[in-house]
Amino acid sequence: MWFAIDFHSHVPVYVQIKDNIKKLIVSGKFKENDFLPSIRVLSKDIGVNVNTVARAYRELEAEGIIKPERGEGYIVVGVHSEKLKSEKLRELENMLHKCKDIGITRKEIIDILNTVYEVSMESKEGGEDGEVRK
Repeated sequence: MWFAIDFHSHVPVYVQIKDNIKKLIVSGKFKENDFLPSIRVLSKDIGVNVNTVARAYRELEAEGIIKPERGEGYIVVGVHSEKLKSEKLRELENMLHKCKDIGITRKEIIDILNTVYEVSMESKEGGEDGEVRK
């Protein structure tokens, strides 16, 4: 399986697919000119409707991340990782403002941050020095 979809998430499935594909590209699992799995194969592998995967692919194409190759499928054009990081940091900052506005404490946020990074560090071999500590 390529990745898992959280069907209980408030994030639409097609957005989860887009985000996961971007993550696979940024991490180097898919490189420029690599073919993505076909829409039908990916939809079967992750257990979603073909139209949902097609929408994700269309949006990735509109963003310039993938492009169709006639009769072949979709290939990776690339992701501008600095632009993607910048977008995600802006999203995080906006979310942190919302959390602060409703009274979520710094400690609660740091606890979640530590949990997320501990889990992700444990899943990586060798880890990396990006862990946030209290």
